[in-house]
Parts: sequence; structure tokens; C-alpha cells
Amino acid sequence: MRLFVAADLPTDLRGRLESLQRELREAPLPVRWARPDGIHLTLKFLGEVAGSRLEELTTAVAGAGRRVGPFRLETARAVPFPAGGTPRLIWVEVRGDIDQARTLAAAIDAASAPFGVPPETREFTPHLTLGRVKGPGREGWRDVLERAGGSGLGGFEVTEYVLFESRLDPGGAVYTAIRRFPLGREGAAGGAP
Repeated sequence: MRLFVAADLPTDLRGRLESLQRELREAPLPVRWARPDGIHLTLKFLGEVAGSRLEELTTAVAGAGRRVGPFRLETARAVPFPAGGTPRLIWVEVRGDIDQARTLAAAIDAASAPFGVPPETREFTPHLTLGRVKGPGREGWRDVLERAGGSGLGGFEVTEYVLFESRLDPGGAVYTAIRRFPLGREGAAGGAP
């Protein structure tokens, strides 16, 4: 199973992100857009995990957020990534309680290490991916994003995190919630999908 852990987004924020995608689609530049219903705040990509280890991994990941309380994040501007050089992604920057988000991501990273998941080597940078830039003409995105920006899309409360399965379809990745975990609940074993 191909798995990752993320914070889900509220429906109203997804709608605003979809509107921003529609605005950006008007630019004649190469990009493969993320499905709006699949946009999330990735906390840790776990990769391929044997189904026989799923329950054990789920228990470990459930424990990662027990000492982290709920926190609030705010969207900022849509920007190309990387900031310098040729853009590979279009994403919305995230601000707010970044230290809490980093603490949660680090705890998930540590909890998943015994399952053969490589530890993160880069600092956690919270963001919401809108699309992947493909082919020639990538440099034009900087000007498009300067005009569109996408700032003021709103914020969201992170009160839980989710273990997702990712299945690759011809139309793009499809994400299925396996288990939801509340933040800040000592002794919580994880909720239903």
C-alpha cells in the first residue's frame, strides 16, 4: 500500500483553492493540476508499506499526535517551487502555528522510522500543492503568480491528522482515508476513517 499522513482541509477552503486553480488555468502554461478534493497538507510521505504491517504502523502513527494540541494555519500566496530556478510545483504557502505543525510532522517521522520509512532530511515546509509544472514554458509562472497571488484564501484549524492510501489512476492520484487521529488526546488509539 502506498501511504502518507496529512491534515485534511475544510470544504470551504477547498472551494477557494479550486477557484484559484480555475483562475490560473487561464494561463497558457504547462501544468498538471491537483484534484481539488485531494488537496491536503502533507505531514509525511510513507511510501510503500506491506499490508501485513498496516495495523502496527497505524498504532505508531496514532501515538505521534497525542502530545500535540490543535493548531491554526493560514494560507498565504500561491508561489512557484523552488523559489529560484525552474519551477516544478505551484503551491500555496502556509503560515500560522508552524512550530506545532513541525512538531507533529517530526513526531510522525520518528514514529514511522521503525517501519523502514526513511527519515526526512529537509526542514518541514507546510504548503498546499495546486499543481505540478511540466514541459517548456515553466519560467512564465512567476509572472502569472505575481498577478494572481491567491492570498487571503483563509485559514483552517488542524484538530486531527489522517493516514491516507494513495492509488494512482490514469486521471491522477486517488486518496482514501484509512484512519483519522485526533490531536492532543493521550491514550487515543485513533478514530474511524
